[in-house]
Amino acid sequence: MAAMTTELLFAEDDYARSCKARVTATAPGAIQLDRTVFYFTSGGQPGDSGMLRLADGTEFAV
Repeated sequence: MAAMTTELLFAEDDYARSCKARVTATAPGAIQLDRTVFYFTSGGQPGDSGMLRLADGTEFAV
């Protein structure tokens, strides 16, 4: 995947539960977004989970 910066919205608002984002890159089994409210797994802290909903209404578990 291309190296792009993802805006980490959880760093600005701990309680953010949703946002609109654009897919900036794809790879088998992975996507990269321009922004996210999902906290990643790091330093022993578990990452967030939830749903990713596409413009056509299709949903994917994250």
